Amino acid sequence: MDFSDFEITVQADVVIGGHVNNVKYLEFLESARQSWYEYFNSLGFVSFMAHLRVDYKKEAFLGDQLHIHTDVHQVGNTSFVLKQMIKNQYGEAVLEAEATFVSICQQTGQKIRVPDELRNRL
Repeated sequence: MDFSDFEITVQADVVIGGHVNNVKYLEFLESARQSWYEYFNSLGFVSFMAHLRVDYKKEAFLGDQLHIHTDVHQVGNTSFVLKQMIKNQYGEAVLEAEATFVSICQQTGQKIRVPDELRNRL
């Protein structure tokens, strides 16, 4: 199953001052990660975000079609990084982000080794 790509159209409620507000981009990124969270659950673990780095590249405006690509960028022992890129309908980079997560056992709440299936997505 491929859930690395997510599309969203910029609606009026996220436009502040003529363009998308910086906080709204974080909501877009979170929406694009929802299928990933379900995937993690299917592998037997949950995750929490430990760090988020965001680089804003270009403004997005009302009506823009945004494409968000998410994929595994790096895997450590108990943590992993998802890299996300938002591009507009012209293929221009709007935002780049790296979200670091820690893998947690669903039953015990303790950190666990990142499952091999996720490692294999590299």
